[in-house]
Amino acid sequence: MGKLFEIIECHVMVKKQDIMVLLLVLFAPWVNGQVAKVDSSYSNWYYEQRLAYFNAMPTVHDAIVFLGNSITERAEWQELLADNKRPILNRGIGGDNSFGIRARMEEVLRGKPHTIFLMDGINDQFRLLPQEVSIANYRQIIQMIKTRSPKTKIIVQSALPINEQMTNEPYTKNRNELVLRLNTKLRQLAADEGVPFVDLVPLFQDEQGNLDRSFTTDGVHLIPTAYMKWIEALKERKFL
Repeated sequence: MGKLFEIIECHVMVKKQDIMVLLLVLFAPWVNGQVAKVDSSYSNWYYEQRLAYFNAMPTVHDAIVFLGNSITERAEWQELLADNKRPILNRGIGGDNSFGIRARMEEVLRGKPHTIFLMDGINDQFRLLPQEVSIANYRQIIQMIKTRSPKTKIIVQSALPINEQMTNEPYTKNRNELVLRLNTKLRQLAADEGVPFVDLVPLFQDEQGNLDRSFTTDGVHLIPTAYMKWIEALKERKFL
């Protein structure tokens, strides 16, 4: 183990947290004494095209950035916040995960955002990524923001439950319990890092803890009007 740290530190200039994420990936089969498969992939044609689009856009300074996966991407944040004085940027990519978000933070931070609303997690759960790895990636993302854009406000938002009765794909089954556990860890991470945590789950869950059918048509994604409740909740907390 010591030799591995020496090799990494000699040939790659990374922080201690980066090394720990790498170790979690390399040795994930022994996380918590259980066998676990780690899928750290994130890049595909859609990710690359959307990232190329972001990179080609002019740099926007002091913006409010919504960062995440398809649940973030599908919102018309600019219209929902048309009365806001600051620019609004949608940095959601459908299918993205904590590895993918971590990999594209340079573009996200180039304009020194005023605020970043971070919301991820469900795709990590779909691929059964060990939550220790997800939390390590989240911590890395937060640390990148603090280091490269220290004036940026960071808001960590919870992952949303899904409605498994409305989904057919095997990878969506038995995931809500994992989402609940992840959100508990995200809340603790936010407290450790001294940043706000917004629990979005109560806005959209039914009495059984599933994503309410009135807010979704596929059991995973939100219908457009659901984002109005999301924005209202952020405004009530004085984040917007």
